[in-house]
Amino acid sequence: MDFNNLKRFDLLISLMHQQKIYTTFRFFKWAAALSALAIIALSIVEWTVLPGVLLPGLVLVVLIFVILAFRILQLIYKLQLDRTYDVNQVESLLWIYQQFVPQRPLPPAGIYTGTPDFFKILVNLCLEHQPKVIVEAGSGLSSVIIAELLQYKNSEAIHYALDHLEPYATETATRLANPRSRAVFAPLKTYEIEGSPWQWYDLDALPALDAIDLLVIDGPPEDIQRLARFPALPLLWDKLSPNARILLDDAARPDEQRIIELWQQKYHLELRYFHTEKGTAILKRKDVK
Repeated sequence: MDFNNLKRFDLLISLMHQQKIYTTFRFFKWAAALSALAIIALSIVEWTVLPGVLLPGLVLVVLIFVILAFRILQLIYKLQLDRTYDVNQVESLLWIYQQFVPQRPLPPAGIYTGTPDFFKILVNLCLEHQPKVIVEAGSGLSSVIIAELLQYKNSEAIHYALDHLEPYATETATRLANPRSRAVFAPLKTYEIEGSPWQWYDLDALPALDAIDLLVIDGPPEDIQRLARFPALPLLWDKLSPNARILLDDAARPDEQRIIELWQQKYHLELRYFHTEKGTAILKRKDVK
């Protein structure tokens, strides 16, 4: 199994993202600001040089029309992108159910959980690389999916999902039917990394692990600190197996983009990026096939 079945939507969404120059909200704000400055400048010109021409009023009407036209383009673009994502989510969920049958209904996916297109990549990684040790930074629906998949395939892999909030770790634990999957309460702890303090999960909550084959990073949340997920690799790098894959969710966010840059500079990683709804990145050592 490979990732060929993911290429069609990834290519389509990638092409759509390339149109964002004139359809992003940032452009709309800049257009409005520049229009206001132009009107002020023209008003000064009319008042001092060409009184009575009514130039600012005419320009104002034209600029309002132009801004509204761009706003309409923006909304059309967003509607097209949302429809594409919706189709992708449905197809991803159907694909997942073709790979395994969960013993219990999966919790609903939503804004604060991973999306089916992310879970599709996660399931595909598990099926393709057969990891023996899986660690998740952040527990939730992805933990349930991994546990159900491993049990359906009669896998002997062990799976740990870390969560810094005890109620969430407990809730996830109640949904894990696989005895080899565990949700672990790991409160945030301060670590010193390259001379700076960072908050991340308390690794003392994890048992001794020989090698992590799949590291799924979907936590902690971004409001913990800037570049909240950066500590994952500095703290766990020595525990990764030589063929380990690192799966990062929310990779479209600026913080995650910066984290990927820092990781690549320090660890010489090969990146594969997928244009899922929230952005998904798979990283591995460059010398690994």
